[in-house]
Amino acid sequence: MGINSNKVEEIVRSFLQQSHEVRNIRVTGFDNGIWSVEADVHSSSGYRVKKLSIDDKTGKIISVE
Repeated sequence: MGINSNKVEEIVRSFLQQSHEVRNIRVTGFDNGIWSVEADVHSSSGYRVKKLSIDDKTGKIISVE
């Protein structure tokens, strides 16, 4: 049993708040043990959408775009 979508949102918020103001987090999918997440963020460079992949078993962030 892996992590649930609420835990995924918590992981993403904690990671992104280190350097961004987080506006909104959306879990967009779950496939082959990988959560897909999009987050609206604001930083000194403006507004952006960050796309992250989270491993279901470990809760580790695999990628950030």
